[in-house]
Amino acid sequence: MVITFIRHASFLVECREVALLFDYVEGEVMLPKTKDLFVFASHRHGDHYNKKIFDLPAKAFVLSSDIPVEDIPRGIVVHRMGPHQRIEVDELVISTLRSTDEGVAFLIEVEGRVIYFAGDLNNWFWEEEGEEYTSRMEREYHEEIDRLPEAVDLAFVPVDPRLGRWSDLGALDLLERVSVSHLVPMHMWGEFAVGDALKEALSSHDVEVLAARGTGQIWRVG
Repeated sequence: MVITFIRHASFLVECREVALLFDYVEGEVMLPKTKDLFVFASHRHGDHYNKKIFDLPAKAFVLSSDIPVEDIPRGIVVHRMGPHQRIEVDELVISTLRSTDEGVAFLIEVEGRVIYFAGDLNNWFWEEEGEEYTSRMEREYHEEIDRLPEAVDLAFVPVDPRLGRWSDLGALDLLERVSVSHLVPMHMWGEFAVGDALKEALSSHDVEVLAARGTGQIWRVG
């Protein structure tokens, strides 16, 4: 697989036969001309969704059900998904989890690989919200990630610097429950140091952290 970081929470994943574009809003992206393109949008927040995606030459769009129907042009192939649904789209098997914020997270089986794209599904530990909120958030987050399979090949997970010392909590919770081969920090608001810090914190773990240090970064994984 070839993984390209576009910006914030937007990534392009190129497999042998297909390409998957996640939460594209803006930025330069080189789309492969010889592969079918599937475009995903996890929810309607402006840092994850822009209706300009419908101008892209996608074979199909897979959208969270909270994205406005009126945004969707006629004549294109669209699959709208709510939480805890499962569909097959050509070569893809797609399942969803319920976000702890808005929309869904995606679990995709493609070409023998399992890809998890969290969107805004995270343990959003905002200390100022108080113990009742943080306890509920933790419980709801764990209930969702407990639905994941035992092993995931590639996981895109929020590591948000606004959470301060709790920025990596969702990623650590995930790794306690799921074996992840490659973990990609996202939602870093351009503060790439939090990704480097996560990579350092997990240096003794059996996971490879692909931490971007700038837009357009590319990784090739077996």
